[in-house]
Amino acid sequence: MKFIVTILMYAVGALAIKAQTYKSDFRADMCDCLTEENLKRTLTENAYKACLRETLPKYATQIDAQVMEADVNKKYYLGQIARKDLLLSMQTELIYTCETYYKHLNYQRTSKKLIARENVKESDLEKYDQMVALTPNAMSYFMRAEVQFKLGDIKATEADVNKSLELNPNKENVKSTRHQLLLLAWVYEEQERFKEAVALYDKIYFGELDTEVAKLRALADKKAGGTMANIPAVKEIESNKETKAVTRRSKTENNKSSEATVTKSNKSNRGNTTKPIENKAKDTSKLRKLFKIGNE
Repeated sequence: MKFIVTILMYAVGALAIKAQTYKSDFRADMCDCLTEENLKRTLTENAYKACLRETLPKYATQIDAQVMEADVNKKYYLGQIARKDLLLSMQTELIYTCETYYKHLNYQRTSKKLIARENVKESDLEKYDQMVALTPNAMSYFMRAEVQFKLGDIKATEADVNKSLELNPNKENVKSTRHQLLLLAWVYEEQERFKEAVALYDKIYFGELDTEVAKLRALADKKAGGTMANIPAVKEIESNKETKAVTRRSKTENNKSSEATVTKSNKSNRGNTTKPIENKAKDTSKLRKLFKIGNE
């Protein structure tokens, strides 16, 4: 018996170790796929998704092995959560561990900036200068800041963004200042003030689904010499809490349904109290005839 228990404990331990290490192997395989694709053509979002589709099935068994749940439905649900978490984490972790992916995202960001500068004119600034002069509010300063950035005037951009934030009546509301802070973080990156940019990205980060900000943060942090250990802990949605929440909702709905039935029944009973008592006798007589009670 002790031998069997020992074997089982060893097996569980081996599965746990395997579950802990498969993520690094997944990153390595993803990086190899992206590097191979990059040798053929310029990387795109579709190439990244294709590598995910190619890599994920190889790790399905290992992902499910870490889900210690007897109930089949719950195990499937938790397995889907594990896959979602893996795919989300890859978008930032690969920036630190895969040079090809890092260069691809950095190239995209630089390209976006250069294309914007190519399409702006000095004369565009005059319109926004007039707007600021006529209505010096948060919006006008921010719109001029965007033009200043496209023109490459980083100091003027920073001054206008800060003025926009100062005049914003909802400046304490991160959602209200998100666009200003995103631009200011980019300004900091242009000035190689990467740690200040990271602090802003942390401030405006909405959660695990805010992948664009998470990637921008990782890019800035890597440029500052950061490693994957600097990735902030995501506010995890505990699967057991979600399951309990679903159960609670189901119970609540059932309770509401029962209460509605009882209320309807009570209303019906209250309505029947106004009828003569003879009705009950008639109903009883009908039932007796229906079930042939008292008949020969």
